[in-house]
Amino acid sequence: MRARGQTSIHLLLASIVTIVGVMLILLTIAMTWEPWMVPVILIGNTLVWILHVTRVSSESFYENLCAGLLMVGFFFFGVHKAILYDIPAMACLLILVFSMFDKKRLLYMTASLYVLVLLYHFFLLHTITYDTDAQKLIRLGFGISVVTGAMVIAVYRLNRRAESREKYDSTLVQLEKAGRQNAEFLSNVSHELRTPINMVLGISEVILEKDISPEVRSNMHAIKMAGKRLSNQINNMIDYTEIMEGTLTPAKEPYMITSVLNDIITMTSMQSGKNQLELVFDLDPKMPSVLIGDAEKITHVIKIILENALKFTEEGGVNLYMGFRRERYGINLSIDICDTGIGMTDAQITQMCDDFYQADSGSSRFAGGLGLGLPIARGLLHAMDGFIYFDSGQQQGMQVHITIPQGVEDETPALVVSHPKHICIACYFRPERYSSDEVRRYYDNMIWHMMDGLGVEGYQTHNFKGLLKLLNSQGITHVFIAQSEYEENSSYYEELAGKLCVVVIAEQEFMLSRNSQILIIHKPFFALSVVNMLNGELRGNDFGEAQAAGRKPFSCVGVRALAVDDEAMNLMVAKGVLGSYGMQVDTCLSGKEAVERCASTFYDIIFLDHMMPGFDGVETLKQIREINNGIYKDLPIVALTANTISGAREMFRNEGFTEFVPKPIERAVLERVLRKALPDDQIQYDEAPLSPDELPVPVNEASVSADEPPAPQAEQLVPVDEAPVPLSEPPAEPAETSEPPAASKKDKAAPSGTKNSKKKNRKKPARPDTPPKAEPEEPISLYTSLSKIGVNVQLGLDYCCGEEDFYMEMLQMFYSQAAEKRAEIISLYEAANWPDYTVKVHALKSTSLTIGAERLAGQAKLLEQAGKKGNIEYIRQNHPKLLSLYALVCETINRFKECAPGISQNQAQRDSGST
Repeated sequence: MRARGQTSIHLLLASIVTIVGVMLILLTIAMTWEPWMVPVILIGNTLVWILHVTRVSSESFYENLCAGLLMVGFFFFGVHKAILYDIPAMACLLILVFSMFDKKRLLYMTASLYVLVLLYHFFLLHTITYDTDAQKLIRLGFGISVVTGAMVIAVYRLNRRAESREKYDSTLVQLEKAGRQNAEFLSNVSHELRTPINMVLGISEVILEKDISPEVRSNMHAIKMAGKRLSNQINNMIDYTEIMEGTLTPAKEPYMITSVLNDIITMTSMQSGKNQLELVFDLDPKMPSVLIGDAEKITHVIKIILENALKFTEEGGVNLYMGFRRERYGINLSIDICDTGIGMTDAQITQMCDDFYQADSGSSRFAGGLGLGLPIARGLLHAMDGFIYFDSGQQQGMQVHITIPQGVEDETPALVVSHPKHICIACYFRPERYSSDEVRRYYDNMIWHMMDGLGVEGYQTHNFKGLLKLLNSQGITHVFIAQSEYEENSSYYEELAGKLCVVVIAEQEFMLSRNSQILIIHKPFFALSVVNMLNGELRGNDFGEAQAAGRKPFSCVGVRALAVDDEAMNLMVAKGVLGSYGMQVDTCLSGKEAVERCASTFYDIIFLDHMMPGFDGVETLKQIREINNGIYKDLPIVALTANTISGAREMFRNEGFTEFVPKPIERAVLERVLRKALPDDQIQYDEAPLSPDELPVPVNEASVSADEPPAPQAEQLVPVDEAPVPLSEPPAEPAETSEPPAASKKDKAAPSGTKNSKKKNRKKPARPDTPPKAEPEEPISLYTSLSKIGVNVQLGLDYCCGEEDFYMEMLQMFYSQAAEKRAEIISLYEAANWPDYTVKVHALKSTSLTIGAERLAGQAKLLEQAGKKGNIEYIRQNHPKLLSLYALVCETINRFKECAPGISQNQAQRDSGST
């Protein structure tokens, strides 16, 4: 079958064959030539059009058929006496047509046919003789010159075209090579940056779980947020590269739309706190609960647009609405995002999807970023067959409209209330509290969509008098009020809560007394929170359990986990993070050890590094699955990897992993994987709420049962002022966790109750028969000695979150492992086992960076790259340098340890101090 790209030129060719055929038929009739040629021409033209329309023939067959018909027509035209001097015109027409196909043989065949026709006239027809007069010879010579010139020009054009094509092909090869090098470079950059970021984020997570001073907690939050920002920029670079290379592969997997929206709320709600913006998340309750598509990419697109809206909105709010439209393939998921920000001009909208474009570019711009967000969003939507449209005006906010085709897995509505007929809701919000009419409209639309979609009877009032009338005249079961309305008359609402359900929509930091019977839904206000509350209330006021599937903190006490990584420092981070959930965590440094451990010990979940020497992650996975005739066949095994390119999840699942967690480990991602991989009985949700520091976003997600019946049509949403007035149309357009006491100035570096204060008050026992030692050197002089051999002490301290004791512990661990690792590298070098040698020097590079040994890490990196490229000569020349520098670093650390004997006791002191 012919390629679609050739359709236009083939249509032109068929038209030329038809025109030539019609001309020959007219000449045959007019000049009484051989009549049998007419049906031959008609049959040929009919065959050409049939093949063109049906496309059943190959491209070469179709072109050869058309060329053959034209040559036969040319010969038939040329063998008649009357048209001797018209033959050059027909020959030039054929030369012009055949020059489009880049085939010189057709040109040479045309020229040969022209010569053959002239010989036919000379030998058989005798129209060309020796007695031909001079005027006719001049005409004949002119025709021959024209055909010859046309041939020369056509051949010249073909040669130039061939040279250009060769040049373009060479350029394309170079671009493909550069693309591969770029992809390899970004892969290396990703891994190089993700390894230290994993340490920074992981250790900051562990430290935040400890009892630390408010000042240290604030600093750790700053470190954590900076690490996340850098991690997001790395992800954007990788996504942009994949989009430009066309390697982006969207997934087609079932997902819950409520989970996607809840993840978006989790990621964006904290960013609105700077300007106290109102975030309104609106979802059509009738939307199918389970769709088929790429939830991760949809989340990424929405996150990019929301972050852009939050950047340029200083007051007011941002509204996100998710709706749908039925299609034969499922639905069109429509997403509308509006804000009350500064908006954009038409010129800025035209340029906003250009790569690296910044609307406020310059040294004075107030919004950061690489300028890749919108191009990435556009590329992701294009890969999912979706599109995006922007509408804005200067100082009029921005409206973004997104449409994405999605399949449907489960038609059950996304939000369902168990007994809508038994519920009657009263909403009391005073609209004048909001400075923007747009924000009022956001909330009114959301309330109307929620009531209409859930089929719940609802009333809305804008003053306290109207609320009292509703309570006296209607069978109200639930009252929803804003925080400011509650604070004006709290005693009344506390008394009212003893008779019916009262819910306060409050800011994130708002808390009620423990004796209060009022329920709280923290902002952002989302219909899923209301549905969870209503369903929990109807089951006996079990509100906590109704929201347990959301962001409520949980533990996994009793779960035994195995973490496998060839780097002890990565295992330290993994053990700290997983241990914070109450798991019993075992660790091992190789795939072979993991297989042996699994053969003797049963685990509930395994976290497995994907790239390890010897048994890599895939081989280890296969062997674990085969233990004891498949006892671990269904065991959750999660891949830990820095490979986060598009399609990574599908790749790991195809290899047999249950899920994967990218490095650095994100709490939200880890918790999603744990909830998905572990059985329900192994996850225990906490009863007490966390403080705002510990819980960035309040509980907002709950899975609505797919077995619940769909909600009936809505009743009424009635705004009430003096008296209830029914409305059947949508809203019109508008005219307590305590912190430890702060440390005193004297003990600021070691707050009371921490390990430092305990060590400070503990006297070190003197050794018997040992004279007292001199005071150790000051740390600054020891750090200087490390710096002289290429150890960036500040970098090492940064990896350890500024904790000097932790840095000392990492130095001790590096030194204690050095002899074994050095022996392994030497053994692999002597055995010429270059693949495993490359893996080991890669591991040395990673651990060296963790303590700040940049010079050693750089030398190991060069050897790693040489191993990947197979440059054995370079390895042989520079291997001794690596060992020498490795020994120098270890020797200096050893002197460091001898000068500061407390280092050898750090682990024990840290353990005792944190107990």
